[in-house]
Amino acid sequence: MEEILKNQLQYGRPNENNPYAFSSSDLAMILPITKAELKSKGFKFPSNDEFITKIKMVFGRTIDLKSESKYMYINFWDKCDKTFIYYPNNISDYFGIFVIKHDNYITDSYALPQIIDYQKMFPDIINYENSLPKTMKSLDGGEPFEGNGEVIRNFWKDEKNLVKQRYENLETLLNRNKYLFNDNKASLVWLKFHDDFFLDRLVKVFGYVQDKDLLKWVLDRNLNDDEFDKLLFTKTCDYKYIFHKEIFEVMTKADNKSKENYLLYLRGKTELPKVEDANFSDKAKIYALYCYYATKFTQSIDQGYVYNFFPKLNEKKYEDEFRKNNYYNIPDLKKMFEDTKNGGIGLPM
Repeated sequence: MEEILKNQLQYGRPNENNPYAFSSSDLAMILPITKAELKSKGFKFPSNDEFITKIKMVFGRTIDLKSESKYMYINFWDKCDKTFIYYPNNISDYFGIFVIKHDNYITDSYALPQIIDYQKMFPDIINYENSLPKTMKSLDGGEPFEGNGEVIRNFWKDEKNLVKQRYENLETLLNRNKYLFNDNKASLVWLKFHDDFFLDRLVKVFGYVQDKDLLKWVLDRNLNDDEFDKLLFTKTCDYKYIFHKEIFEVMTKADNKSKENYLLYLRGKTELPKVEDANFSDKAKIYALYCYYATKFTQSIDQGYVYNFFPKLNEKKYEDEFRKNNYYNIPDLKKMFEDTKNGGIGLPM
């Protein structure tokens, strides 16, 4: 640990000019620490079966316990990219977690100073850090320091908020795991206030819609045309589209004030969901299901707005596609389509 810690201290806090490349060795070094932290804070490690099932449900990834790899990286920007990224040099370009097989928990990748009081654990290390030059060679393209091709070293010891960051990192580790694998509602509340990006990604990137509490919270934060469509369906890594009718189930069971907000949004949504890189059949199915469930929802509140949706699909090509697919085996979709497709003003296609 001390050897790896010295390497990390030598290069300082990671940034785009930091030439230190984190590796599996850096990740392996933090695992006993993160595991012990979870155990000490009351996390109940799930069984293998429970862990595998939950990872599949939430992230859509299958764990192979027989594979040589001890970890599985999940990229929050590109869920289909399985390339291991052990630490970000630029956090704006990267965000992800590691699934720790056999130990059955998830963790971010941390530098040791981000999760341990390294000066207390290794009292002599401060002398080593103080002996390091204030500048270091930059990577190609890095901003030079005083024109000599060097950059200022960002010492870990000079990070004023490091104690607070350590606390927040370990709390994030604990609450992510307790929420996902212990079904801890208090942890969900904590994440809503301190880790909203993580929760947002679960729904909008990975399509995790089984937790209605989480889903309503994300829905209420994304009632705008740029983000709402991301909640309606998920594109899997094998190019299949899964429509999330759960969105409308949450709307239907919401309190009256929330229902009014949802109705107001749907009334003002003039365009069909954005479905990129899909063939006509996939788009038609998503359009049909969106119009069907949106009509059902508005029908339960205000009959005057049931004609806001299917008129947008009032073309023979859609009717032919719906008929070919037996109206997606939804008993009343055909009748609703026929009753409402001519009742309002649709958008030109």
